[in-house]
Amino acid sequence: MVAAMLVRSALPSVRRGPQRDAGRPRGAAIRRRAPALLGAALALLLGCSGATQAPAARPARVVKTPPAQPKAPEGPPLLPAQVVAELEDEDATPYFARRGDEALLLYAAGGRWRTRVIGADGAPRGDVVDAGPAAADVPVAALRAGPQGYIAAWIEQAGGSRAVRALALDPAGKPVAPASLVAQTAEEITWLDVLPNAKGALVLWEMPREDRVDVVMTVLSQDKGAAIKPTAPASVAREVLGWNAVATERGAAVALALPPAAPPPRAQGKAARKADAEDAADAAKLGSISLVEIDAAGKLSAPVAVSPEPTAQIDLEIAEVGGRYLLTWTDERDIDSAVYLAAIEPGGKVAVAPRQATPPSGEQALVSLVAPPAGSGGRALLAWEDVLRPRGGDGGAEAGGAGRLIHLASVGPDGALGAERAALVFSASGPPDLTADGDGFAAVTLAPATLKAARDAAAAPPIWPTFVRFGPDLTVRAAEPVRAAPFAATGGVPYLVRGLSCHKGACATLASAAAGAGAQQGGAAKAAGAGKAAGAAGARAPLALVSLPVRESAWRAPAFREDRDPPPRATAVRALAEGDPLAKVAAAELDGGAALAAWVTYFVEGASDGAPRGQDLSATLAVRAASPGGLGKLNVLSQKASSLGGVAVAAAPPAPADPKGKGGAAQGESVIAWVARERGETQVYVTKVDATGAKIAQKKLTTAPRKKPGAAASEASDVAIAYDGAGGFIVAWVDTRDGNAEVYAARVDRALNRTAPDRRITNAPLDAAEVQIAVRGQEAWLVWSDARPGGGEAAGAGAAGGEATGDVFFARLDAKTLQRIGDEARLHASPEHSRSPVLAPHEGGVLVGWVDEPASDGAAAGGGAAAGGGGAAGGRARLVRLDNSGAMQGPPLTIEGPDGASVSSIALACDKACRGVLASAPGDSVALSAFTLSPGEAAAPPLKPLAWLTGGASRDVSPALAGRSGASLFFADDAVSGSGRVRWMTIAWP
Repeated sequence: MVAAMLVRSALPSVRRGPQRDAGRPRGAAIRRRAPALLGAALALLLGCSGATQAPAARPARVVKTPPAQPKAPEGPPLLPAQVVAELEDEDATPYFARRGDEALLLYAAGGRWRTRVIGADGAPRGDVVDAGPAAADVPVAALRAGPQGYIAAWIEQAGGSRAVRALALDPAGKPVAPASLVAQTAEEITWLDVLPNAKGALVLWEMPREDRVDVVMTVLSQDKGAAIKPTAPASVAREVLGWNAVATERGAAVALALPPAAPPPRAQGKAARKADAEDAADAAKLGSISLVEIDAAGKLSAPVAVSPEPTAQIDLEIAEVGGRYLLTWTDERDIDSAVYLAAIEPGGKVAVAPRQATPPSGEQALVSLVAPPAGSGGRALLAWEDVLRPRGGDGGAEAGGAGRLIHLASVGPDGALGAERAALVFSASGPPDLTADGDGFAAVTLAPATLKAARDAAAAPPIWPTFVRFGPDLTVRAAEPVRAAPFAATGGVPYLVRGLSCHKGACATLASAAAGAGAQQGGAAKAAGAGKAAGAAGARAPLALVSLPVRESAWRAPAFREDRDPPPRATAVRALAEGDPLAKVAAAELDGGAALAAWVTYFVEGASDGAPRGQDLSATLAVRAASPGGLGKLNVLSQKASSLGGVAVAAAPPAPADPKGKGGAAQGESVIAWVARERGETQVYVTKVDATGAKIAQKKLTTAPRKKPGAAASEASDVAIAYDGAGGFIVAWVDTRDGNAEVYAARVDRALNRTAPDRRITNAPLDAAEVQIAVRGQEAWLVWSDARPGGGEAAGAGAAGGEATGDVFFARLDAKTLQRIGDEARLHASPEHSRSPVLAPHEGGVLVGWVDEPASDGAAAGGGAAAGGGGAAGGRARLVRLDNSGAMQGPPLTIEGPDGASVSSIALACDKACRGVLASAPGDSVALSAFTLSPGEAAAPPLKPLAWLTGGASRDVSPALAGRSGASLFFADDAVSGSGRVRWMTIAWP
């Protein structure tokens, strides 16, 4: 299979570059987002006319209908279509170019090139024209409209030789003269394109050099009615990572991704670590961006450095918009890859320096840049994909179905995106077919086909090629599956769809049936006059031009206006740090909309080779501030932390001035509780930091002896901390100093001096875990998971020697003395394993949430995020309200994961209403969903998708909402390359 050269306008742009296998979200990672039920059948296929594989970095906009389909909906009318040819090979590539109101079709049949003029109404004009001999092996060809007609060029392969040939055609599709030999070589030629200009055309092709390519050109000049005269091949660029070219009236502009002269610098926030061979190989595939202009005579300008930093991927695109060149690419200068834009004036002046095109949303990948019609002065269309976004259909009810979600926005010559945003569902890998449509845009995608009135939501819809017409504000004007009468044998659905084009508000696309798909199609093609050109007898593949009108439709559009998506929704996602996988993330709200995030990495003693000889290193504890104004400095507080110890952070307001007139703290301070491991022993520590995360003071909270003769060392774990409202902090943790794991608490003042001794809170025969704390007035409220017997059949089994599970318990303490007030309370007795409790105080009490999972899976998890568990099948979340006296207000509410997916963790925040984020594992990855719970609401709240993460389903992402509003969510996520990332998501709530 090879990529087909497809026409989008008379001045096309094409992406070029070598095939790559980088560990970033552009190839395999993006394909991972496609639902498993679609499988390999939904891959974007490339048209074939030879045996040589074209680079995967240049996918053509060709959509193949999956062979196995559910029952098709009935009733809606078919689209208008004209059969224009019959192809000998169902995968053969036809080429189509528009010139004014007419267009020309070029295809190979019977060893000959054939052409046919297509009128403005989509009907063939005249007979098929024999345009000359066609080689048996033509991997790539191009057809473009030129000043005197059309120009075709192609690559021929014969034995060990490769040749580039060009052919001039008049407006009727007749050859002006025999094809001219442009170049011949024994080396590989993998791609070419024709770039017409006011005086002739340039032909550019690429020749691979391992993981780089050389770009070569020739000038095609033509006197009126004469044969093409190519100049000798000349070099445009040597050993570049990738390239992209756009035709102009003056000649052409070529964007280049140049290899770095030295290894790229590490971005701030990326943890220092020893680079392995994979990291080095991936870094070598990033480059800088430059621009070269070529005039009509083939003279090259001096290269212009557009983005000198070696941080660009090779997926760069270029388009001419409003008299400027717009360049866009996926850039990795920050932790998360992002789509960047720059604008260049003809002549080389950088008018708009490179900048991030869209708001931060985690890992991004460029899909395409679509130029407006030549001379229209309109806006281009930028298409990109966010890895951390809901799958297609989840963001708008009208999208209807699963698939990748391609985001669309218009962009002007200043590089600024319009406020209107749309999303397009695409149930395949690769890019959809996009083109300008008058003052709007058009697309052909592959998506679930459902009727607006369909009621049977359980039935899987068929996956069909579907067109969408967008207005200038990206409102969906029309959308229907591509179904036409020539394909009646397959329910009207073609086998391949390619070559979307629009002119004066009329759009059409080429569609072909599989060979032998029915005699009806063959007869129709012969009636249209294509039979004589079909070549040898046998099964044929009918090729039709299908019109894509704007009309009322009963079909649900696979696209929607994304900016009208109701909250809750993620408004931005940024990475705070990258490094080792994460065990726990915590966060606290600061003044002015800022927040402080702290985290501890996952470390298994004896399994890490990263510690220098003679040094005792464990997990890394780090903190970073985040605010609307940007990210603060990353502060590493310790590399001797315990993963099982976790981390917790509490913020305090500025200290008041003392009676002697000395001012208090100019800004609030926060205290971080964590566990350090030194010489094999763990102790609880508290560290005071300022609003930037810089360390002010640090003290050891516990000094418990951990080693007993003949016994295992005791451990401290699962820390929690809360500001007590009176200038101090209360710390809680789980400790095994007395045998089994019990909950302990202590109190410190603002200077971190202990004001209350360690106090044991629980006394039970089995282990406690995952304590959480909140302060309400003069009381401290604790919740934790406890495996003590008496809470149900499974818990009772623990007392009899069976496997214990765990229930969530609640206790109230005097905030000053830490004495318990009243008895402990079991919030819910269940045979399931209850773990990961969280609590969120509000005016009327506290909302407590936790995760219940089957005891057989959950008991081994140990109840900690550091265990890496949480993906057990059947997990669900429970919520219970406690009033101001600690009494339960009704039975727990149960929240199932989306589509029954296993719930792994939950985060809560309460103000006037309570808000939550649920992490679940539907399939092989983790999804984040949001919900709101109004006061007194007795039913389980509905879930709204927020994001799909890149990490595996077995990992707990440890979500933490900072503050009572829930506007900032911090969580852990694996990068595509496997490293751990701490992410910050801002959420718009109702």
